[in-house]
Amino acid sequence: MTSKTFKIRSIRKRKKRPNKANLKADQKRFARNREILSKI
Repeated sequence: MTSKTFKIRSIRKRKKRPNKANLKADQKRFARNREILSKI
């Protein structure tokens, strides 16, 4: 059996890594923001 701290560490490490779908959504949002800022 693994210890409780080992389980918690592995879960937190997995959650810390960004989600691929979220990264793609962020990139689209950043691109839109850059276009708006360049117009100003």
